[in-house]
Amino acid sequence: MTDPVRIIPPALQATYDNWHFAPAVISNGHVFVSGIIGTSPDGERPSGALAGAEASAATSETIALQAVRDPEAQFDTAFEALSAILHHAGATLADLVEITTYHVDMATHMAAFTRSKDRYIRPPYPAWTAIGVAELLVPGGLMEIRAIARVQGRAGADPAAHH
Repeated sequence: MTDPVRIIPPALQATYDNWHFAPAVISNGHVFVSGIIGTSPDGERPSGALAGAEASAATSETIALQAVRDPEAQFDTAFEALSAILHHAGATLADLVEITTYHVDMATHMAAFTRSKDRYIRPPYPAWTAIGVAELLVPGGLMEIRAIARVQGRAGADPAAHH
């Protein structure tokens, strides 16, 4: 494997093209996943893991981005997108070694976030840091998650997703 490897799922090609960053990068046996906010084309929970991100990234205009309105559904959408990106890198949520979450109005939404996180992140748990922030790029975004997962020694990633 050539190091580093950009992970660009087909649904996120527009993210790479319009926003000029890779959704994830594999380097030294780990995948580093860029920040993810639970987005959708209409504010409702999207039907597919990357459907919201795909629709939101189709333009470089910030105004086109929209967070899922229901907080817990927004958090679920972000974890589902994280899982999908990890899959394209040849990893799963079980391979996470660290997550960092950025929260707007953390105290208000932490219980909903914790319920969501606990549905997706199972023991053994990764390291986790939660940081309170004033706002996120996506209007209405309440949480952004970035992650690092182990891929070293895992069976091959989706070769079509690498650039």
